[in-house]
Amino acid sequence: MRFNYPKLNIATYQNIKTLNDLGGNTDLPSLLLGIFFGFMIVMAIYNLFIYFSLKDRAYLFYIGIIIFNILTTLATNGISGQYFWPNQPDLDGIIYITFAGISMFFSSRFAAEFLELKEYHKRLDMLMWAIASLSLLLTVLSLFLTIEQITPFGRWLVLLSFPSYIIVAVIVYKKGFKPAKYYIIAWVPYVLGLIIRTMHGAGWLPTNQIILSSLELGGAFEIVLLSLALAYRIKEIQEENILIRNQLQNYISQVVILEEKIQSENTTKENILESRIERIALKHELTERETDVFLHLAKGLSNQKIADELFVSINTVKFHTRNIYEKLDIKKRNEINTKILFSQ
Repeated sequence: MRFNYPKLNIATYQNIKTLNDLGGNTDLPSLLLGIFFGFMIVMAIYNLFIYFSLKDRAYLFYIGIIIFNILTTLATNGISGQYFWPNQPDLDGIIYITFAGISMFFSSRFAAEFLELKEYHKRLDMLMWAIASLSLLLTVLSLFLTIEQITPFGRWLVLLSFPSYIIVAVIVYKKGFKPAKYYIIAWVPYVLGLIIRTMHGAGWLPTNQIILSSLELGGAFEIVLLSLALAYRIKEIQEENILIRNQLQNYISQVVILEEKIQSENTTKENILESRIERIALKHELTERETDVFLHLAKGLSNQKIADELFVSINTVKFHTRNIYEKLDIKKRNEINTKILFSQ
C-alpha cells in the first residue's frame, strides 16, 4: 500500500543520529521491527485463510500489499541485504523501489476491488488501472536505472497515487458505498506517519525511535484497519444478499399465492361450466358422449383437439356436434355461449 517516500529524500537520513545517540538502547529498533514483521506475517496468513474461504479477490490483493510492504521495509532498513543477498549489500538501496512499485500495484487493484469500481465507476477504475500500470513500470525501470534516475519518477508517482486512493474513496462514499468510509479511515495512520517522517526530515521534530518508526507503525495500523474494512465490506455484502434472498422469497410466495388464486378461480369457473352443461344436457336429453363433446365445445376446443381429448376420430366429433346443434336448435358454435350457456 505504500511507497516509502522518505527513503527518496536522502537528506532525511543525514539528519538521523546514530543509535548510540538514542541512549545506547540498540535492542529497541530491532524489537519494534521484529514486532512489525511478526504482526504483518500473521495478518498475511490470517487473510490468506479468509481468501480461501470467501474467494474474494480483494483479500488476494490485500495479501500482496502486506507481503511487498514487508519486503520494502526489509530493504529500507538494510535487513534483506544481510540475509538474502549478502554479497550485494548495496542492492537494498535500489530494490526497495522495485518492491514498493509492486506494492503500489496491489494497492491500486485493492482499491478498485474493494470500492467495486469496475461495476459502478468505470472511469475511476480506469484511473486505478493507470496507477497500477505506472507502478509496474516503476518496478521494471528500477531494474535498469540508478537510484538518482528512478527517484524523480517514483516521487511523482507517490504524489499521484496516494491522494488518488483517498479522493476516489471519498467520491465512492458520497455516492452511497458505506464501506468506503472505513477505507478512508484506514489511510489516516499511514498519512500521519508519512507527515511525521517528512517533518522530521525537515528538522521540525526531534529524533527518537517512535518518530523514526512512524511509517512502520502507521503502516501496521493501516493494515489492521483495512482488515476491519474488509470484514465490514463482507458483512455488508452478506446483509445485502440476505435482503435480496428475503425479497425473492416474498416474491415467490406472492407468485405462488397468485397462481393458487388463479387456479382456484379457474376451478370454480370450470365447475360452474360443468354444472351448466349437465343441466342443459338433461334438459335437451343429450347422450353421455354428446355431453362430453358439448363440454369441450363450450371450452372453445377445435374438432381435432376434442377428438384427441376423447380418443375418438374427428368424424365422430362432427357427428356428435351435428346432433348437439339439432337438439339445441343452434346452427353455429358461438351460439353455444351466447344463446345456451349464458341464457340458462
